[in-house]
Amino acid sequence: MILDIIINLSVMFTFIIFSYFVLEYYQEKRPDFSDLRPFIIGVVATGISLVLMQTALNFEKNIFVDTRNISILISGLLGGPAAILLSSILVGFFRMFFFEVNPTSFMAGGTTIVLGFIFFFLSFKKPINYKNSHFYLAIQTIVTAILLFFLEGYKNPLFVSIIFVIMNVTGFYLIYFVLKLFKRQFERIRVIEKLSETDYTTDLPNNRKFDSMLERAIKTQQPFSLLLIDIDQFKMLNLRYGHEAGDELLRELAERLKSFSKTHLAFPARISGEEFSLLCYDAAPAVGVHYATELMLMIRDEPFMISNGVSVQLSVSIGVASYPDNGETVKELTNAVDEAMNAASVLGRSHVVHLNQVCHKKQSTLKKQNL
Repeated sequence: MILDIIINLSVMFTFIIFSYFVLEYYQEKRPDFSDLRPFIIGVVATGISLVLMQTALNFEKNIFVDTRNISILISGLLGGPAAILLSSILVGFFRMFFFEVNPTSFMAGGTTIVLGFIFFFLSFKKPINYKNSHFYLAIQTIVTAILLFFLEGYKNPLFVSIIFVIMNVTGFYLIYFVLKLFKRQFERIRVIEKLSETDYTTDLPNNRKFDSMLERAIKTQQPFSLLLIDIDQFKMLNLRYGHEAGDELLRELAERLKSFSKTHLAFPARISGEEFSLLCYDAAPAVGVHYATELMLMIRDEPFMISNGVSVQLSVSIGVASYPDNGETVKELTNAVDEAMNAASVLGRSHVVHLNQVCHKKQSTLKKQNL
């Protein structure tokens, strides 16, 4: 019997931990996964529970003792109310109709479903987490142990109830501490990854993250425009007001870019020094120029305030390039927008130039030279 207990606990531990790693992976790689997460967790928990029932300790009169309750409870911990309700209903249904249909199976399956509904409503007010999961475990363990104790027609009900309590509590806390440890590690990894992709001064995505988003936008093969924003004479501002004031100006500009991006379906980033980029989705060349002009005027016409109460007038030069007109790779597009921005800077303060204008000017010059 001890070997059977170890086997059931091992199966439960292996399947739950493996499933947790898969869920964490897909949550990181697929942002849309969050909407389906409760239902996927509920179905996965059901599958694990069915495997656990196949490796259960089988006492007389079709009395099965296993750790499926842990799988159901963990589904609520990881997936919320919907997950625990779905897994409880499915597991209860399978227990009633697919494993020796008899009064005992109906009692066991019915109890699982009833507990699922109770936990569903309780977890709306008190979501299951690592702090209060002990409360839910206690309810689940006590109710099931009482059911096992009062079932008629088999010997040693107290012994069976004790075995169940030992398996349920031991198995849960084994999973509990391991999942808690893994959760902390995943959180640390996410923090490190975010720091590696975030500009320290402005809290905007950095060049590395921007290139990644640019690569992703290219893969969609949908038109977009790229804006490269350069603060005019920023070094002079640093000399005049000091580097701390310069950092304040960068942070305030970053906040304005964030606000602008929310209303214009764009992704902002700080590229280097006084240069910022904006990836404008679904923006053809004309739309990209319009966005750049709107942004340039907004920055020029709204003074920036620094901590000493001084109002600072900023102006920017903006280069614009578009996909696929001006490039089809990250390198081609970054070179194109850099050329456009340099052309805008040559014209002086507060100018917007699209690479198409630069190319058109070059073609006009060549035609004149050939005449």
